[in-house]
Amino acid sequence: MGMRVIGIDAGSKEKVVWDCGAEHFIDVTKHDDKSIAEEVVKTADGLGASAVIVGTLVCVGMPEGQPEPIGNAFPANLVLKGITIASTAVGNRKDAIEVLDFAARGVVNTVFRTEKVDKLSDVFQEMKVGKLSGRVVIDLQ
Repeated sequence: MGMRVIGIDAGSKEKVVWDCGAEHFIDVTKHDDKSIAEEVVKTADGLGASAVIVGTLVCVGMPEGQPEPIGNAFPANLVLKGITIASTAVGNRKDAIEVLDFAARGVVNTVFRTEKVDKLSDVFQEMKVGKLSGRVVIDLQ
């Protein structure tokens, strides 16, 4: 894919973003929509993010904190620029193949831990209070 990874998330997730292989980190809580876009352009050598150029913003997973609408998403701009806003909880087959290629090349790393099924309630509690970093694999044996 030839892309560079810019991690954009809440400051509490900065370590996990770096651990996953990001080259840059932008704390979403320190920016408004305009300044985040400006920071991405600056970080990407003045070119902006390829994903925006491609035309699809994919919201993956569930962000922490209070739900926020995607502000200033003017329908006319979305149509004229061919921009699509999509969401996924886990991705699709093509996403999985591309992510596995990233990992095989050492571009990104996965942050995860394994817990026994009897710890499932504890994992949900960590998620609820925003203390969970990365992913948890539940061992059903």
